[in-house]
Amino acid sequence: MKSMRSMLAALVLTVSAVSFANAQKLKAEDVVAKNLESIGTPEARAAAKSLIAVGNGTAKFLSNADLQSPGRIVIASEGTKFFFGINLESTTNRFADELYTFDGNTSSVGLPRQGNRSALGLFVQSNKMTIEQGLLGGTLSTAWVIANISENKGKLSFDGLKKVEGKEAYVLGYSKKGGGDVDVSLYFDKDTFRHIRTEYKRMSSAGIGLRPEDSTKYDETRFKLVEEFGDFRAESGLTLPHTYRIVYSTSGQRGTTEIEWKFTLNEFSANQKLEPTTFKAL
Repeated sequence: MKSMRSMLAALVLTVSAVSFANAQKLKAEDVVAKNLESIGTPEARAAAKSLIAVGNGTAKFLSNADLQSPGRIVIASEGTKFFFGINLESTTNRFADELYTFDGNTSSVGLPRQGNRSALGLFVQSNKMTIEQGLLGGTLSTAWVIANISENKGKLSFDGLKKVEGKEAYVLGYSKKGGGDVDVSLYFDKDTFRHIRTEYKRMSSAGIGLRPEDSTKYDETRFKLVEEFGDFRAESGLTLPHTYRIVYSTSGQRGTTEIEWKFTLNEFSANQKLEPTTFKAL
């Protein structure tokens, strides 16, 4: 029995070593090519001039399940142009609609009918690269950063193999031309190379007190935005996610806040004529 356990342990170490070695051989451009292949053939991707994805779901505070609101999401794109909208049935100001657009030159984060932007809206407003660089929404839009890396002129780095939600994934770091203060990590399933997750991290410096000794009372504020994609199925010749989850969290002097937007996408359409005003500032 001891001999068998030793053999199994050795086998596990061997498999792990091989996986690590294979991961080390990969480059960012290899992951890019494999991810594009996972979406569809070059012909299918080129044929999809525009894409619309629609779904239903909820927005809620993870710390309080009673604070939630049903809603509907629409993601529309044409080339690098992008529209992202979430319409919620909330009758309070705890939840707000999301309205983001990019027409290829100018981006906009619209002011929702509730009057004030949500925490997510404020994050996107402060970090417009999420919509201008084709990051938000992942492969659900034709603006997907990986498909337009030459136009975006961003930089990708291969950050190795990591486990996320119990699954192994290759990770690429992304930074826009000229840099920025948001750390972006793109996760790709180890076996299929499908894009399953994006993480955005940002840190805000601690506040400064009126007196030097007061400054120690202030903590740094950490912002984190996570997008998760799952249930990949064929739509219009492309393999696209049918579940989409966003989690926004902050932690700092005022404690921790976590808000989740979770949608099931059930309507897809490619090559629909989209009016130019779809992507104009709101």
